[in-house]
Amino acid sequence: MRLRFLVVSLVLLAGCARPGTAPLSGSSTAVPDSASWTTYAIDVTGVESTADPLVLTLDVSATAGRDGCSQNLRTDHYSEVNGTVHIDVLEDSRLEQVFGACPTMTPGKVALRTPTPVGDKILVTNQVAWRVQDGRWQRCNTAFACESPPPDHCDDRWVRLAVSGLDVSRHSQGSVESCDATWLVMTVPDDPALCGAGGRPGCDATTTTRRYFMRFQGTAGWVEAAVTQTAGCVAIKAVAADFPTDRCANLKKP
Repeated sequence: MRLRFLVVSLVLLAGCARPGTAPLSGSSTAVPDSASWTTYAIDVTGVESTADPLVLTLDVSATAGRDGCSQNLRTDHYSEVNGTVHIDVLEDSRLEQVFGACPTMTPGKVALRTPTPVGDKILVTNQVAWRVQDGRWQRCNTAFACESPPPDHCDDRWVRLAVSGLDVSRHSQGSVESCDATWLVMTVPDDPALCGAGGRPGCDATTTTRRYFMRFQGTAGWVEAAVTQTAGCVAIKAVAADFPTDRCANLKKP
C-alpha cells in the first residue's frame, strides 16, 4: 500500500489524519455525513518535457473507486533552492479516510508551469527527486541520490545497493571476496543480529551466511547469478560457465 500524505494548513504531514471509518455490512460503503474534502499529496510516477520550456507534464496516480475519491489534481508550493526545484502535487478527496471507499488508483496528468525553465535542474515532487538523464526525466536512484552512478562497479555504493536487493535482514552487510567490472563475489549473513547484540549460548549466526555470485548488468547494477552455502565453483559454474575458475576454485564454505 502506498504512503499517503494529508495536507493541513498548507503543510504536508506524513501518514493519515485519523483512522478509517469501517464500512457497513453489504456491498456499499458507509460515508459519514461529516466527511469533508481534504487535501493530500499524490504519487508522481513520471515527468515529461513539453514543447514549452516553462511547462512539464507530471504523470500521477490518483485515488479512485467512486465519486468523492479525487478531484482538483494540481501543483502548489513552488520553490527553487540552490538550483533544485521543489513542488507539491496534490489532490482533494472526501473519501480517502473512509475504509474501502477508494480501493483503486487511476493514472492522471498534471501540468507544472514554472516561472523559469527547469532545464537540467533537479526537480523534487512530494520529496521524490527527478533529473534529466539520457535525454529523459528519471527518478533519482536512492543509492546515488541525483549523482551519476560511480564508474567503478566495485565502489562501496554499488555493493551496498546489491545487498539491499537481497532477501536478507536490513542489518546485513556484504563481505566482498572478489570483485571486477563483471563479477562480484561476497558472503552475506541472512541476519547478523540473529543471536542478539552480545550473542547467546548455542546460537551461531554464521550458519545462515551464504555466498552470492553476482553479475553486473548495466543500469540494473549487480544481479544475483547464484547463491550457495558450499565451497568451490559448483554453484556458479552450473549457471555461468564463463565465470573465471581461478575466482572460485579455492573458495571455502562460507
